[in-house]
Amino acid sequence: MRYLQENIKVVNVVTSFELNSNLCRNQIKDTFQDIEYKKTFPGGVLKYPDGCLLVFDSGKIIVTGVQNIATAIVLIDRFCAKYPRDIKYTSFKIVNITACTKIIGDFDYNELLLHPKSSYTPELFPGIHLKLDDTKVIFIIFRTGKVIITGLKDYKSIFHYCDEFDYNIRLKSI
Repeated sequence: MRYLQENIKVVNVVTSFELNSNLCRNQIKDTFQDIEYKKTFPGGVLKYPDGCLLVFDSGKIIVTGVQNIATAIVLIDRFCAKYPRDIKYTSFKIVNITACTKIIGDFDYNELLLHPKSSYTPELFPGIHLKLDDTKVIFIIFRTGKVIITGLKDYKSIFHYCDEFDYNIRLKSI
């Protein structure tokens, strides 16, 4: 039985897009009235109902708050089509995928605290942080059995890390 894969859902995909040109902040402000520029952040924040664009003058755009790459591409295409000059994205990469799931069956939360690669600071955050290898992938496990997996770089790795969790935590004794 697989404990995490049966109910896993991607909740956020962060992608980075490179455009074929630098952007003009004044043209962005004139074209996108909803964009916000704050003094503490070097780019503009453009919110859509289905995601958020972090727009930088350098021609780089970060898309966050989407659940798949197709939606990120639609948002970039929407931005490029409305921008006054002819621009398009030349490349993109996945920065982070965050997935959410729930442990099926019983598990001992207190035993997870004993795992050598876990950290828990209840005064700061109510979940256990667990790293199973040297990558940036982190499992955040809550008492309810909810598990957030973050730091993933591609969709295939989601199932790999679910298997790693099952093997290291559920099937192998701590």
